[in-house]
Amino acid sequence: MRAMKWLFAASLAGVLASIVPADAKDYKIGYSVFWGTNPFLVTMVNGARKAADEWKAKGVNIDLLVTNGGDDDKAKQVSDLEDLSAQKIDGVLIFPGDSVMVAEPIKTIFNAQNIPVVITDIGIRSGKYISLIITDNLKGGQQAGDYMASLLPKGSKVITLDHAPTNDNGQTRRKGFETRSAELGLEVLKEQPVARLTFDDSRKSMEDLLVSEPDVKGVFAFNQLVLQGAYQALEQAGKAGEVKLVGFDLDPVSYQMVKDGKIDALVIQDPFKMGYEGMNTVITKLEGGEVKDFMGLGTKLLTKANAAEFANDPQVTGK
Repeated sequence: MRAMKWLFAASLAGVLASIVPADAKDYKIGYSVFWGTNPFLVTMVNGARKAADEWKAKGVNIDLLVTNGGDDDKAKQVSDLEDLSAQKIDGVLIFPGDSVMVAEPIKTIFNAQNIPVVITDIGIRSGKYISLIITDNLKGGQQAGDYMASLLPKGSKVITLDHAPTNDNGQTRRKGFETRSAELGLEVLKEQPVARLTFDDSRKSMEDLLVSEPDVKGVFAFNQLVLQGAYQALEQAGKAGEVKLVGFDLDPVSYQMVKDGKIDALVIQDPFKMGYEGMNTVITKLEGGEVKDFMGLGTKLLTKANAAEFANDPQVTGK
């Protein structure tokens, strides 16, 4: 009996050895995000998890530590990055809530320790990273401007509701939208500030705009939540449908609003690929491979006419 047990154990050990390579490695990777409950960010982190699962199948084990800086206090993300460093991570993926503020811990902590940094979206103003994976935000903004101009006669007033004056991606989108809108004959007004990326602040900003610019005809925003708040203000003012709404990004609520004609169009990104390629990039670097220092991703335009094509987008389904 003992001999049979020994033979079984030996056989099992041989099977496990064939599954798990002898040189299997373990890495601890941090992922610091802001607005972390937003479907865009949930989808992005799911992409990173998918890549981690694929690496595990190759014998590279990844302990993924995800932190959420929240929605309001951008300093929280700085402390999150400090916490990740204290946990002795081997590499870090970052979705910056602020292109200026987050650059400081990148420089003083991760660059100083030669820990590889991958930026997935937004961008940073200073500090070093091994790769930036980001949407072509200029082109996406131009896409929004093209569509807005197709909805309005020349000379119509359009404006950006700006919740992110220190986010590089948002400002690049604004530039693309405003430049293209002006080229196509629309009158571009100075941006209307939105205090924070919340539904209530977005609604309040639109209410203020309707007082200062009652004849505005088109509104552009960097995020779908801003448009949701703006629509409520328009509805309460009896102007729903009179002001065209075009913006970026997607969630189940905004998807339904496009289908219902309440939001006219959304520029759609691929956050799953951002997280997926981000994880692949940092692990490839740690494994000694070559990585691309920049990866640009394209966009698609969601409208009522093509809404069915986006029904299975992970930002809509949550999968």
